[in-house]
Order: sequence, then C-alpha cells, then structure tokens
Amino acid sequence: MAIRNFDTGKISTELSHHGFRRAGDYGFNFHAPMQQNLSFFLEGQPYRLAEGRILMVHRGTIDLELDLEEYHLEPGDIALAIPGSLAIVNRLGCDCVVSLVTFTQMPTGEGRQECFMARCDEGTQLRIEKYIDLITLQSKRGDAPTDIVARLFDSLILDVQSLSYVSAPAQKESFMHRFLQLLTQEGRVKHPIDYYADRLCVTAGYVSTMVKRHSGMTALQWIDRALVREAKVLLHHTKMPVAEVAETLGFSTPSFFIRFFRQQTGTTPLQFRKKA
Repeated sequence: MAIRNFDTGKISTELSHHGFRRAGDYGFNFHAPMQQNLSFFLEGQPYRLAEGRILMVHRGTIDLELDLEEYHLEPGDIALAIPGSLAIVNRLGCDCVVSLVTFTQMPTGEGRQECFMARCDEGTQLRIEKYIDLITLQSKRGDAPTDIVARLFDSLILDVQSLSYVSAPAQKESFMHRFLQLLTQEGRVKHPIDYYADRLCVTAGYVSTMVKRHSGMTALQWIDRALVREAKVLLHHTKMPVAEVAETLGFSTPSFFIRFFRQQTGTTPLQFRKKA
C-alpha cells in the first residue's frame, strides 16, 4: 500500500484561504502569515513530502526537522526540502511570516539533491526577493505564457539550491551528516549498526564513537528515532494494519513492533493512530 504523501493538492482549498496559489507544477505563497492550526504546518506530525518546498522566513522563527536533521530558521533564513523527504514542524512561532514555494520535481542542475538550510546575507535576500517580485508580476498577467512562469520558478529553485555549497560545507561533508543521510534512505528496514558501518567503510565501534561525539546520542538511538518517524508516517498517512506496518519496517512480529513503539512513544500504534 502506497503512503499518501502530504502535498498541497490535498489541502488546496484550505491553503487558498491563506493566499496560496498554483501555477502548473508549482505553488506559491509570498510574505504570508502562517498559522499553527493550518494543516500544512501542524506541529509534531511527521509526513513525507510529495512535493519539494522552499521556505524563506521573513518574521518569526520555525524549528524544522528534514530527513532527521534539525534546523532553526530565523528571519532571512531559507530551507529547501526535496520531494520525498521526511519533514516535521517541531515549532512554529505565533507571528511567523514566510514565503513558500512548492514544486513537483527538482529542475536539472548541478546542486546537491538533498535538504538543507542556508543563512542568507543581504545580497542573497535581495536576489531572492527579485525572483519573488518577477513571479508575482508574471502570475498577475492574464496573458503570461506558462513557460515563462515555469522558468522563473526553476531559476529560483536552482539559485536556492546553489546556496547549499556555501551554507555549511563542513556539515555537508561531516561523518554525522553522511550517517543521517544513509539512515534516512534505508533506516526503514536496516536496523543493525553493522550495516551502516559497512556502508560507510568503517567499523561499528567507529560509528558509535563518532555519532555519540557529534550528537550526544548513540547510533542505536538514532536508528530507533528514524524507525519511530517512519512508523508515525505509516500510521498517520496510510490505512495499513499494524501488522503490515510492522512487516514494512522489518520487525519480525507485530508484537515486537508494538512493544518497541510503546517504549519509544509511551503509546501503542493504535492509540497514536486514533489521536492523529
């Protein structure tokens, strides 16, 4: 059973009340206040993104988790999430104003195909604002060719994507980052530390030492955290029976999965599903 990815098409009516508009494969909402009760920004609920997103903060703060990495966004910060990434809004400031762009696929370019956050200097902010102004102007034209708007969006996405090279190069090349990327991709079914050690060409002891040093959490805790995130997505966004969720996540028996989930969250899978 496929996961019902969370996308703007499913809540387009709700979003339209907040000024969100669609233009072909793209969606946008510029300089808009965000509300905590809006489905698009519900706190603490993990989901898979059917669409990619660009989020630029103009006022307030947002705490995000993208593919297991945590980000704190302040005014001037910009985050990019690729399609298919795992996202959680951990906290949304009550006075938040953001610009949001959604897109169905990454445009062809040389930037990294992964989530990241960048702290933009004044020049970068002004450049992004120029894209926003041009897209707004073209979208208001009744006779605007759709390919012009699409190319403006692609140019904006590529420009933001290029910021990954200068945002935090040390982080992007760090052992911890590589471990989390691998865990995001394969943590659903790969649970042993030895597996990640083999993929990273190091020993299990080295993985444990480095992960603990860089994060304060053990590698096993990170693996468990990834499993809980995936379990919550499946329980909240699909109608899979608990036994099927357990099988999908590589647990030998449903009872083992139920016991694991209760130990990690304090609730059973069915209780979580009812609350969600």
